[in-house]
Amino acid sequence: MKPNNHFVLSLVCMALGGLCIGYYSYLCIVYGINEIVFSWVFLLGGMLLLIIGMMTYKRKKHIFSYLPIPLRRIVYLCTTIIIILFLGLQSCILYQGMHTDKQQGDAAIILGAQLHGSSISRLLRYRLERGIQFAEEYPNTYLIVSGGKGQAETCSEASAMKQYLIQHGVAESRILMEDASMNTQENLAFSKVLMKKYHIKSASIITNDFHMFRAGFIATSLGLSYHNYPARSDLDLAPNFYFREFFGSVKDITLSIIKRC
Repeated sequence: MKPNNHFVLSLVCMALGGLCIGYYSYLCIVYGINEIVFSWVFLLGGMLLLIIGMMTYKRKKHIFSYLPIPLRRIVYLCTTIIIILFLGLQSCILYQGMHTDKQQGDAAIILGAQLHGSSISRLLRYRLERGIQFAEEYPNTYLIVSGGKGQAETCSEASAMKQYLIQHGVAESRILMEDASMNTQENLAFSKVLMKKYHIKSASIITNDFHMFRAGFIATSLGLSYHNYPARSDLDLAPNFYFREFFGSVKDITLSIIKRC
């Protein structure tokens, strides 16, 4: 590494590390230390970047310079592949989250999200508000509310969602309940069974923007004809949500490939 390059690398690492730790601190102060799933990754990642940055600055060599050249090249290649994969997949996640199809389905599937006891969480409220908008735009359609009863929840997500929609003016006759699912895969698989029962040919999927890509990928793998109708999410939580969705998407894509092999 050239004499000045180690300084630039150490500065970049320490700056990124500081940003990660600062973001983690913000989440803890605003939302609580245990409230945001996956936030710990920013703490650990930030600490690792700070250590790498300080070591690079102190020793005037980057951390990989101590490896044999062949192994170093392998590390560089793997790192490059991971970065390209991350940026490519995040581009797809961002696009799907911002894109609403012009044509919509004969029904909307509103995917469940965590309840606070029996109370609607903020992310789920955004999905339901989008569902109400869909119901107003397409008055002759069904709304499928999908979600079972999770830990620390006093009722199924579908039941709480149905009550919210009714309270906000959606006719009960338009709401179909799927209250057995425990994850996105089951949300869509069990909703597909309901669609068949009510002769619904295609559905618009309503979930938060960061979750739209993965939901769409799962729908495609299930052979479900769907359309994008994303709901918003909180801007300050976007780094956490989108970073988490990268790993969730990689997991689902990998499992899909394994099943086909």
